[in-house]
Amino acid sequence: MIALIRYQLAELGHSQRYVPPVLVHIGLLAVFYSANQGPALPGYAVTAASSLVAAAWLMIASAGLSGPEQRMIVAAHAGSSTRVLIGVVLTVLSCSAGLAVLAVGWGAVTHGADVPLATLGLGLLVHLICTVFGVAVALPCSALVIPRIGYTLVAAVVGLTVTLLAKWVPFAFPLLFALGADTAPPAVLVQAGLTAVLLLVLTTALTAWRQDFGMSTHMTR
Repeated sequence: MIALIRYQLAELGHSQRYVPPVLVHIGLLAVFYSANQGPALPGYAVTAASSLVAAAWLMIASAGLSGPEQRMIVAAHAGSSTRVLIGVVLTVLSCSAGLAVLAVGWGAVTHGADVPLATLGLGLLVHLICTVFGVAVALPCSALVIPRIGYTLVAAVVGLTVTLLAKWVPFAFPLLFALGADTAPPAVLVQAGLTAVLLLVLTTALTAWRQDFGMSTHMTR
């Protein structure tokens, strides 16, 4: 698996498709923290939402790096297409975790010594949960499931909108709303964390099934 992650990192780095989401995320942090003088937790609600979008963007970019033929070759060397998919997911999660650490660290530097360690730890946890949500939502919208970029874009926008703004869905909105109110009840944290992990498992399984189906169809042509 480590070799797969290294391969995916090299492929993503060579393609430079990581540049737009990373630059947008850094740009938002720069603009937001240049004017934000409020408490740390509400600020982390904004940057966690940015981390979620960046993770989703990275997932879609990474999933679209290889065509069906190249994916079959890599799967043959790796042992299975599901193993390759898990490698892609872990690669994006690792990169997104780095962006989450950057967001929390930027906020800590901006607020100086006024931010307790518990607040920093809470902010990092929320950012990591949001990155899992971003990857989970983006997976079924990626080229592995939806081959046309226009449909991928529409599906991703709808999925991210529901995840961030829908009050009736227990995704990221309840957690970010609580954080925006300068609080983070443990029940909300646990619910969001479990939901994010479960959603990632379900969408990974769905994507793996769709990928295997697409490969078998491609081979029979």
